[in-house]
Amino acid sequence: MKLKLAAAILLTGMLATTAASARISAVYVDKGLLGPRLPEAGQLAEPFLEHKLAAYLTEALQARRILVIDAANDPSPALFGRDTLYVSLSYTRIPEGTDKPNRFRGYALYVSQKDPVFDKSLACSWQIAHALSTAGEKPWAARAGSAPTLLDPAGVRSYDALTAPSFVKGPSVFLEAGVMVSEEEVSRLADPATLRKMASAIADGIDSCTL
Repeated sequence: MKLKLAAAILLTGMLATTAASARISAVYVDKGLLGPRLPEAGQLAEPFLEHKLAAYLTEALQARRILVIDAANDPSPALFGRDTLYVSLSYTRIPEGTDKPNRFRGYALYVSQKDPVFDKSLACSWQIAHALSTAGEKPWAARAGSAPTLLDPAGVRSYDALTAPSFVKGPSVFLEAGVMVSEEEVSRLADPATLRKMASAIADGIDSCTL
């Protein structure tokens, strides 16, 4: 029932792009400082990869005239209005010795049905997921153990354990930008060209997100 409800809300959000719709006015990019991390997130072979992607994403958003909130040290609840998008960036890795690790590679976007503005978060996640897919990135197709429910083939998944900080009033997006399945994938994801491409796609998705 929840899955059917999510699909209906997603369709509604996709169709509700009328002239009266408002754009996202500001974005806060969380590099793992405020929000929750995925359970499998840990020490990465490439340190601070979230920070590198966040830097390129900030540039891409500013180029689209979207305000980026800098609240890393002392985030003020007053900065987070209902038209502010909260974006949580993370990368994960799988245990060493995993059989055929490349089958776990790819990105994912997670939404929580506990989110008070779930429909808006879902719609923004859908826009970003499809922008990443169009840019040539692939959503992960397999996970060890139980996997969060797939809501859209472009990589949107339901994961109720992820919630934004309580002072966030607008939509929330949780992006797992990649999985460290091998040294080759770590190098690819850390390559400036890959980061710029991903950041541009994410910014395109955000720019298409309406409230």
